Amino acid sequence: MKAGVAICLGIAAFLLIGVIVLIVVSLKTLQSDEMAVMYNTISRELYQDVKQEGLHNGPPGFEFITFPSVYRTIQYPYLSCLNKDGVIITLDIAFQYQIQARDLRNIVLQFRDHDNFEKVLTSTGESAIHEACSKYNTTEFQAARQDFQASVREALSARYQYLSTNIDDLQVNNIARPAAYEQAVRSKEAARENIQVAESERPRLVTQAETVLKEAETSAIITTNRAESDARIALNRAEAEAKAIYNQYETEAQTYLQIMQEQNLSTAGFLAYMGVRTIGLAKNPVYAGVDAPAKTSYIANP
Repeated sequence: MKAGVAICLGIAAFLLIGVIVLIVVSLKTLQSDEMAVMYNTISRELYQDVKQEGLHNGPPGFEFITFPSVYRTIQYPYLSCLNKDGVIITLDIAFQYQIQARDLRNIVLQFRDHDNFEKVLTSTGESAIHEACSKYNTTEFQAARQDFQASVREALSARYQYLSTNIDDLQVNNIARPAAYEQAVRSKEAARENIQVAESERPRLVTQAETVLKEAETSAIITTNRAESDARIALNRAEAEAKAIYNQYETEAQTYLQIMQEQNLSTAGFLAYMGVRTIGLAKNPVYAGVDAPAKTSYIANP
C-alpha cells in the first residue's frame, strides 16, 4: 500500500515538474526596446504576429527573433568618398533608423536576424552617402553644407524605404578635405586678405605719394624761384658794376680828352704828359734805368 502511494506521488511530482518545465519553456519576455516574431524550433515555423514588450507564451520550444523597436544609430566616423571633382572627402556622418514593425517577418525571412540586417543597412547607407557625395564639388561641401546634408538624407530615405526602415535624423559632424587642398585654400584666403589689405592701404599710400610729390614740386618751385632771384640779383649787380666801370672809364676818357684839348696836346704828347704825371705822383721814388739815348717824351724828333 505504501509502495503504491509512493509511486503515485512520484508520478504526480514528475508530471508537476513536466508541467512547470513546459510552462517555463512556453513563456518568453521582451524588453521595452524590443520587438520580435516567434519561431517554433520544433516545427520550423515562423509566426506572423509581431510581439512587443511584455511576457508572451507560445508552443513549447519556441524562441523569439528579436529586433530593436526604438531608434538605433549607425555612424561612419571616417568615410572616404569621391566628390564631383574627383577629390577624396573624409566624412563623419551619423543617422538614426527604426525598423518598421509591420514588415518584421519579411525582414527575418530575408536577413535572418538583426545583426545581418544591420550589416545590410550599414552597406546600403554607405552606398547612399557615396551617391550624394558625387553630386557636389569641393567648395560646395562648405558653401552648401545644408544642401549636402539634405541630399544624403534623401538618398538614405529612398534606399531604406525598400528595406522597411525609417530615417529619423542625420548629422554631418565633419567634412574633411585633403590636406593639400586645405593648404591651397588657406594660401588663397591669405592672398585674398593681402589683396584686401593692399587695396585698403592704396588710398593712404596714394595720398602719401601725392603729398611727397607736392612737397617735391613746392621745393622745386622754391628752389627755382630762389635761383631765378639770385640770378636776377647777380645780373643786376654785374650790370651795375659794368655800368660803373664803363662810367668810370667814360669819365676818365672825357677828362683826358678835356686835358688834351686844354693843353693842346697830341696823343703822343698826352702820353708823355701822363708818364711824367704818374712818376711825379708816385709816393716812393721811381728809379728807371733807360738805355741811351734816353727819351723823356713821346714827341717824335723834328
